[in-house]
Amino acid sequence: MDSRISRRAFITWCVVILGGLCFPNMLFAGPDITIGESEDVEFIDLQCTIMEVHARSKYLIVGEKKIELVDFREGNQRYITMLRDSKGETIPLSSFKKGQWVFIRGFKFSDGRIKAREIYQLPGMVDMRKYPFFKEVPVWEPVTVE
Repeated sequence: MDSRISRRAFITWCVVILGGLCFPNMLFAGPDITIGESEDVEFIDLQCTIMEVHARSKYLIVGEKKIELVDFREGNQRYITMLRDSKGETIPLSSFKKGQWVFIRGFKFSDGRIKAREIYQLPGMVDMRKYPFFKEVPVWEPVTVE
């Protein structure tokens, strides 16, 4: 089965699966997250080790791939990459170090860019089926901006 999904099918999937929550809006918001009419996007997950952390530029190199963190506004809502430990608790980007195992769920664009919706710090290479965030995509709750 082809893992690439058309833009319309992807948006429909997000709305149906997540009950019409806001994360499909990510595809339209912000100058750095746009999708053209004919562009395909792939919803991906990775379990790899961190090779580099670039906190100032807000990206990681994981499994030889650049993983960009999301940060955009939609009205008075701000959506950012969810950074969590293996228990699901929010942690800062500074908690991530070279050599650590992570689980990443995000979007791969046709030009090869990967934007992380969520990144989980793991205690090592683990059986992901034991973690609730692997089985269910958590709600992407925006931060209210005034």
